[in-house]
Amino acid sequence: MDSNQSGPAAPAGAKPGKKRIALLRLSALGDCINAFGFIGGLQRAYPKFKLTWIIEERFAPLFYDHDKDPLVPMIEVPLKKQGLKALLQLKKELKQQHFDYLFDLQTSFKASLTAACIPAKVKYGYDKERAREGQTLFTDVKVPSPESPHVLAGFLAFAKAAGLGEIEPYWDFALQDNERDYAKSYFDSDRIFLIAPASAKAQKNWTVEGYAEIGRYAHEHGFTVGLLGGSARHEAALCSAIEKELKVPCVNLCGRTSLRELLAVVSVGSLLLAPDSGTMHLASALHTPVIGLFAVHNEQRVGPWNFPDLCVSVYHELAAKELGERAVPWRYRVRAEDAMTRITPDMVKAKFDYAAANYGVNKHNE
Repeated sequence: MDSNQSGPAAPAGAKPGKKRIALLRLSALGDCINAFGFIGGLQRAYPKFKLTWIIEERFAPLFYDHDKDPLVPMIEVPLKKQGLKALLQLKKELKQQHFDYLFDLQTSFKASLTAACIPAKVKYGYDKERAREGQTLFTDVKVPSPESPHVLAGFLAFAKAAGLGEIEPYWDFALQDNERDYAKSYFDSDRIFLIAPASAKAQKNWTVEGYAEIGRYAHEHGFTVGLLGGSARHEAALCSAIEKELKVPCVNLCGRTSLRELLAVVSVGSLLLAPDSGTMHLASALHTPVIGLFAVHNEQRVGPWNFPDLCVSVYHELAAKELGERAVPWRYRVRAEDAMTRITPDMVKAKFDYAAANYGVNKHNE
């Protein structure tokens, strides 16, 4: 998206003046990407507000620009490295700061302990439908759950509860043309089909055979195939297995890109295939069409915000099978270890064809 595009006017009825708002979302990467979209929307609607994002240190690098400057004001908390010591340091750092609002966007005990270190006149948290691990004990206002089950819709509800009206998510990673050009140099075509096969948990990954079959399908229709992943051993092993099974040329970038370079590669992709993962949310934020694969979690809750119609999901039937006639709770997780195997290549090919027809993805050679 154009970073010079002017933002919308402040919502009618919003409180005037300059507010100081702390936004707490420590992890994980996909949720941080959604939080970044919420913060971007707030910045555009209220450019005079002073926003500060409290984020776990290990997820912050994605939110720096090409010159190593933060895209939004952040306080990075090294919780994974330092634990309680990091919280004591945060409390000391914020001792002289005072926020009008704290938006506590994370329901975990570690987030609640972090929230306790942040001085704010009013602390907003989730209502009983979405809160857990005692978050309600650490907040003043319980934000009503929106009609949409999506996690990002829950973030946006905080602004509405604070009298700031409807906020439109906005993501701007300040990508430069030279970054995109470098990302394109990996590929010999501008029709690029990307596969980011790994999620944080193996249960949410699809099969090697399935990924490879869709990769071949894309290759047959004129796409260069690329594989994406981090430096973790299990991701490298998965991408190597897919590359071997593909039996057609591909560009395996697993472990070869920084987060910033991954961002650029995803931005130049024509279409991306991924399970429930940070890379899936990254593609959505960059408006790169993404086919999301779901069996373990509800795609309506954690799917790609900008491409809900591109999800392939067997979650609902599996959840209903496990729960019988009981209602499915908002964050219910399917227990079956083989849940993702219920997704068939034909289901994914149908979404590939749908994306080609509806999102300007060039399926056929011209």
